[in-house]
Amino acid sequence: MHGSLWKVLLMFAGAAGALSLTALWLERTERPDSEARHYNWGDGRATAVAVPDDMVLVPGGEYVIGDEWPNAAEDAPPRRVKLDGFYVDRHEVTNREFQLFVEETGHVTSAENEGGAWIYHGGESNWTYIEGANWRHPLGAGSFIEGAMEHPVVLVSWFDANAYARWAGKRLPTEAEWEVAARGSKAAIFPKKSIPLAATVASGDNGHAHEGHAKNEQFDRHQPLHPSAGAHTESGPTNPAEDGSANVWQGLWPQRNETKDGYFYTAPVGAFTPNPLGLYDMIGNVWEWTADWYASDTYRNSEVAHNPVGPVDGTARVARGGSWFCSTNYCGAYRPGFRGKSPPNSSFNNVGFRCARDLEK
Repeated sequence: MHGSLWKVLLMFAGAAGALSLTALWLERTERPDSEARHYNWGDGRATAVAVPDDMVLVPGGEYVIGDEWPNAAEDAPPRRVKLDGFYVDRHEVTNREFQLFVEETGHVTSAENEGGAWIYHGGESNWTYIEGANWRHPLGAGSFIEGAMEHPVVLVSWFDANAYARWAGKRLPTEAEWEVAARGSKAAIFPKKSIPLAATVASGDNGHAHEGHAKNEQFDRHQPLHPSAGAHTESGPTNPAEDGSANVWQGLWPQRNETKDGYFYTAPVGAFTPNPLGLYDMIGNVWEWTADWYASDTYRNSEVAHNPVGPVDGTARVARGGSWFCSTNYCGAYRPGFRGKSPPNSSFNNVGFRCARDLEK
């Protein structure tokens, strides 16, 4: 009797020990890599090429846009658009360019006015609101951009991006323009419901098709409402987390960024191969603000929209392209068709922008 009881007790002790070891293993494997705390803003391989501060022509035409991934969100079904030709910046606006704007205009960013902003710092398990974080200090006090002048500017709100664009004699691209440019002026191809592309040059009036009013969404300013997505559950030939074709998080967030692409945070413009139009970092590096207000039903329009500009009002602006923070298991938005959104006064250290300009008539 006593022998059987002793065996049972030993079995329970063994099971408890195994559970404890399992718990310790899980805690260790799920804990963010403490070494990531040592990365500074601007760290990374020094293999970027010099990229001119020019603009690239995106030809006018009729295109199909939308998110063709099998598990795509419902807000980006296939949609036909007809765009006039336009120019778009070859690369994202850099710290060097934004600094010139600030020096000439005295512009004070939203984050500077508020006294802080939301940042993600390596080695942490979530976003943190940091006092003193702004475009000059992308990780908060003690971080600097002097070694990252050719990196995209971050911690700029939509209002900051729009102010820069106006100063430069440009504008922010519409959501449709951004997606067509990101695709290299090619159409999205939807399996099982493919839509043929009309390869015709856009013509007709120069009006912009508005999409009505956006639904009112309530945002909690105490939460980091950065543009994001769910897990990137489908791998494929254009998954930069696997092939290193863009600056994204390689590995599982937040445990470890393997940095196979050479960067933990932002990369200098020109560090990765451009798309067929010669545009750099349309995917990854930083999210890019667009001109449009966000509405979940913007793409649900069977008519061909000529130069669509989204709703006339709303609570969040569209951001596109994903960023260095996007991983396969969290925020896997590194594809042209994914629609991100964020309140226009928000600033994050993974969001920047590029500009566009109309063709001269």
